[in-house]
Amino acid sequence: MRNYGITIEDHNKMFQLQGGVCAICKKPGDGRWSKLCIDHDHKTGKVRELLCRRCNMILGQVDDDPLILHALGSYLQKHGC
Repeated sequence: MRNYGITIEDHNKMFQLQGGVCAICKKPGDGRWSKLCIDHDHKTGKVRELLCRRCNMILGQVDDDPLILHALGSYLQKHGC
């Protein structure tokens, strides 16, 4: 928690506000990665919300670039997914 500048109480409040689910996919963490990750902006360090490991890793893989995420969605739609 000290890495992100929030307390355990802050984390618990975020968890409650999100209903215990990922802010993106709305699923709880599962399996080996049962806890939600603290997502933060790598440029500013500002904490955003709690994400499951999968969604957190996806954002990291695309460097938080919304254009890449949009292109991924368009690509899937193009191929009937």
